[in-house]
Amino acid sequence: MQDKKKFYKILDNKNFQVKVFKPFNKLCIEFLEDFSKELKTYKNLKSHPDLIYLMFWSSKEKIKKLEKDHKDNKHRLGRGLIFHICPSNVPTNFVYSLFFGLLSGNSNIIKISSENSKEKSIIINILNNIFKKPKYKVLKNSNILTEYKTQNTENTEIFSSFCDARVIWGGNKTINEIRKFWIPERSIDITFADRYSMSVIDLKKLKNLSLNNLKILSKKFYYDAYSMNQAACNSPHFVFWTGKKDKKIQNKFWKELNNIVQDKFTFDDTHIVDKYTNLMKNIIIHDNFNKIDMYQNNLYVIDVNNKINIIDDIRGKNGTFFQKNIKNLSEIKKFISKKCQTLTYFGFEKKELEFFLLNNNLKGVDRAVAIGNALNINPIWDGFDIINELSRIITIE
Repeated sequence: MQDKKKFYKILDNKNFQVKVFKPFNKLCIEFLEDFSKELKTYKNLKSHPDLIYLMFWSSKEKIKKLEKDHKDNKHRLGRGLIFHICPSNVPTNFVYSLFFGLLSGNSNIIKISSENSKEKSIIINILNNIFKKPKYKVLKNSNILTEYKTQNTENTEIFSSFCDARVIWGGNKTINEIRKFWIPERSIDITFADRYSMSVIDLKKLKNLSLNNLKILSKKFYYDAYSMNQAACNSPHFVFWTGKKDKKIQNKFWKELNNIVQDKFTFDDTHIVDKYTNLMKNIIIHDNFNKIDMYQNNLYVIDVNNKINIIDDIRGKNGTFFQKNIKNLSEIKKFISKKCQTLTYFGFEKKELEFFLLNNNLKGVDRAVAIGNALNINPIWDGFDIINELSRIITIE
């Protein structure tokens, strides 16, 4: 076990104490509610769709619904100290991880990315303001946000040696490196590894949409894909079109998406270079592409041929999508591996999706949501019920 003096020196908070609560305790719910209210007052909120969603997600109404969803007859308490290692590709991830830790009744050490972003700055300023309120003194002294370079493995090793659980968000390499550090025997790891996501669209239903509804669907797809530049694991890279092939309606969808991107998204030089480099890399590595349609720098759409079977490592960037026509939903089975996380859909009934996902021996797809909801984060993530995983059951007989 590591030296406690080193542990507290790294934290730089002599008042830090590990506190354990019941999940969805009143103080933590009020903390999230205050966060939501303060975030709502930010004057440029409309420029940050991910912060708008975060504002609604952390509202009292939403949290109460989550509490209701987690009601059971078991007695639960938080596990203790949770060490969260958060990624750089999703700027808001660290605050969701913190909130999961709080709602499950724990104290938390949050390692945030050293990369700067406007969203990160806004969130940290709000958290600091709320922590100053006297009523949240116990939370201030039992939760730490820390920033250090990944290469500083000593900090990670020390935090690991004192934690009751680690929540590791990141690539497979990051997870395997962190797993080398010892954790106490009763501690657990929850890991969120490399994943990819896809969309499936019923062409017949798409063709029957009015122009206005087609524009609405395209806008929803835009938010799923462009909000995080396709860097989030739940952003779509592949689009499967089911039913009778109809290039006319498919192209109409892409043209509407292009119009939205033209209006809403600003490409800087880095976006453009990375996008083109990613495309060339995919062309060099794979020989499964038939045609590439470029809508200026806004949108690349690549047709794949029938030779393709594995799509785990075919990823888009900054608005690059791969598409394939299939006869029906069941044909996507061969493209679903353990790495497949989110299936966004249009034109399918929930019962149809439920039957497909539960009766085809699939090892992937942990969530299926309508197009427009890909980035919605939930305490049930990657197949884990995070609130339950980070709390322990007390049996009273």
